[in-house]
Amino acid sequence: MAAIGGPIAAVSLLIGSPASRADELADLRANQELLQKRIDQLSQAPPQAAPFVPGFGPETIAKPTGLPVSGGSFPRSFLIPGTDTSLRIGGFANLNVLWYINGASQSSQLNGQGGINNQTFFDGQGGTGNLASIPLNNSINRSRGESFDMSPRVSRLLFDARTPSAWGEIKAYLEMDFAYNNTNVIQNSASASTQSFFTRLRKAYGTFDGFEGGVDNGIMHDADADPELADFGGGATSNGRGRESQVRYTYQGPYGTVFVVGGENPVPRLNGPFGEVNIDNNQIPGIAACSVTGSGGTLSALTPSSNACLSNGAFFSPLRQTMPEWIATARINQPWGHLQIGGVVRNDRLDDGQYLNRNFVGYGGTISGDVHPFSGNPGPWGKDDLGYMVCAGVDMANQCANGTGVVTNFGAPIFINTSGVGLVNPLTSAAWNSAINGRTLVNGVNVRSAYDRLVTTNTSSSYGAQIWYQHWWTENLRSTLEVSGIWNDMNTGTLCKNSSPCTNTNNKLLAISHANLFWSPVAFVDFGLEYAWGHRVTVANFKGDANTIQGEFRVRF
Repeated sequence: MAAIGGPIAAVSLLIGSPASRADELADLRANQELLQKRIDQLSQAPPQAAPFVPGFGPETIAKPTGLPVSGGSFPRSFLIPGTDTSLRIGGFANLNVLWYINGASQSSQLNGQGGINNQTFFDGQGGTGNLASIPLNNSINRSRGESFDMSPRVSRLLFDARTPSAWGEIKAYLEMDFAYNNTNVIQNSASASTQSFFTRLRKAYGTFDGFEGGVDNGIMHDADADPELADFGGGATSNGRGRESQVRYTYQGPYGTVFVVGGENPVPRLNGPFGEVNIDNNQIPGIAACSVTGSGGTLSALTPSSNACLSNGAFFSPLRQTMPEWIATARINQPWGHLQIGGVVRNDRLDDGQYLNRNFVGYGGTISGDVHPFSGNPGPWGKDDLGYMVCAGVDMANQCANGTGVVTNFGAPIFINTSGVGLVNPLTSAAWNSAINGRTLVNGVNVRSAYDRLVTTNTSSSYGAQIWYQHWWTENLRSTLEVSGIWNDMNTGTLCKNSSPCTNTNNKLLAISHANLFWSPVAFVDFGLEYAWGHRVTVANFKGDANTIQGEFRVRF
């Protein structure tokens, strides 16, 4: 009986009840699923931080390969594996095809009939291009104003990195193109043989809790009020600078308001007898370099003796940087568009190191914005846009683009009626290094003192405006019509004081208009065709006109 009972008990345990066996199988499957999920989690986890070695930083370790790339915190970005930083790499490849029907600025070679003087003009005749240098109707080089060029220089590359923190999102941004200008080289191997253009830094800035520092669009510039143009030079004027080193703070207010305050790198400007001069060290076209400018045909006739062996039309720039250019803006963003106002206070200081030391405060303001007149309507008409900008002020310089700074006759010949000195020209007169009344001091400061006392300086005013309208014909076909201009009010009595007749080249009026058609067969590809007419008038009332046809092909990424 015992022998028979043992097998019967074993069989009973094996067959068990169906309900018990089902529960056990379910538990087994659940455990397997949990184990598989844990394995998947471990395979996707970021690598552990390497230990920090004092003096050397984190220890370098091999990172696992094949980790999936996930979307970042903002559009078109990705999360860098192993970090919480989102990165976008973007830009575009661009080709400009530009035909100057007439009005291309020429170089001083071949008696003013050389090739295009500045590579900037290859990219358009707008306000930062050829417009301010259109050949005038009293110059010989207007007869060679036709030109044709193809340029990829404005192609662009950008990096945008953003990282979350307890202080909010921290951003680092870097942008560059290939539009560096070598104004001393005309169609050499850099453009005629290999087109090896140099990289140019456009933007480089960081942000932290509303604070920003670096190179970015000018604080007062309203990029959302800029029209879409093939002309890389843009309109005749704009509010604020395109890009400048700066420190700013941004406060996001209620109801779509934004307030910004900050300071920009100062760029003093003067308008004098030799044209516009900024505070830089560029060579200024004028007398021939190393030429004998005095009588006698000897190097001793070069006056003053400390002059560099360079062409120098304005003697030297007496401008000094003394304070940042302080700027504040207020803006409101709404579904129908936006409105922005801004103001600036800046400084132009003339100091030649001896007896000229004069200070001028510049100031001005702008209003800009855009309006969607058919906002909310279905179809392409709902994307139509109307933009505008006005700027006005005193000695605003480039805070109202192509504006003017302090007006002076410094560097021009001035008649000194003392002891028979007569007309003193800082470039050519030996009297510059002469003494007065027998008193001899170092570097002839007596004549310099008399000259500086007779230097005349005045403020100037600028008034600029721009208006444009963009119409969408279809979802991928659009056109923009733009008109802009700036009027500079300068004292011609100062600029033309010793010129008879006055041939001064300072610009009194700059105006331009654009009409274009853009086609985007896909969202990231643009084809554009544009006509532009530019007009220039100087304080001496000489005029110049330019007509261009420009094409553009752009692929963004």
